[in-house]
Amino acid sequence: MTASPLVGTMDTRDLLRTARSFERTWVETGAEVRATPFGAVVRHLGYPLIYAANLAWVERLPAGGIEEILAALDDAFRGTPVRHRNVVFDDAQVAFENQEAFVTLGFHPSAERAMARVGLPACITNPDLALRKVGTDAPEEDFRRLRMRLFAGMGYAAEESRQLYAIGRDRGAVLGQHDYVGYYQGQPAGTISLWSRGKFALIGDVATMPEFRNRGVARTLLFDVSKEACNAGAEYSLLFTDLLDSPQVMYQTLGFQPVGEMRSFLRAPPSAVA
Repeated sequence: MTASPLVGTMDTRDLLRTARSFERTWVETGAEVRATPFGAVVRHLGYPLIYAANLAWVERLPAGGIEEILAALDDAFRGTPVRHRNVVFDDAQVAFENQEAFVTLGFHPSAERAMARVGLPACITNPDLALRKVGTDAPEEDFRRLRMRLFAGMGYAAEESRQLYAIGRDRGAVLGQHDYVGYYQGQPAGTISLWSRGKFALIGDVATMPEFRNRGVARTLLFDVSKEACNAGAEYSLLFTDLLDSPQVMYQTLGFQPVGEMRSFLRAPPSAVA
């Protein structure tokens, strides 16, 4: 496979593997990881409502098929407060081939696209926006308030939002992730996070508050954290976006190129947020 010049000299398959490695490390941090014939079951019972904290990570389809995976999940979470079932696949093609079987059992399929770029994006930034690091230049409360607003807007209940925020900050502290708030003319307007690891950096938590949209907030945040990543020695910036989300267009205009997909299946508990 010939590497695209948009992602430098690295094969896109290597970039996808690196993005997956970031994601799996994030999922397993602070959790109990049980090895299985298909990969692992991850349990983080301090956050029972969080789908990405309690799941099966499938490296290979086992001899018993998806039934073996689901049986392992049922065994791992029997007697616990975890009521959802979440299955993440390393191989998007294998996930797709088993999609019908999961859907038949009441699971909702989802897909995230991994994207990558080299160096700094070429874009016009908004001089009225200032990037400030949480805990250094920005109060923790500003970041928390913006993230909680985002979760509420997505339909999460108060306890779900609390757990989402807490696990993100806990994992980030262990892994060395930096969280940022973007201030538009002095007002908290958006968030973004950066986790650097060698020559790679993962960008996440990209969000703009509704009242500040269409002012170049997200573009400026992406440029500024990419500059932070380069200063930390990272050559490649990576991120994940929902396969059907419109921000993909913005990312592509900033030079991010799709390098692959991650697919998963979720069966949410009754009355829970999907």
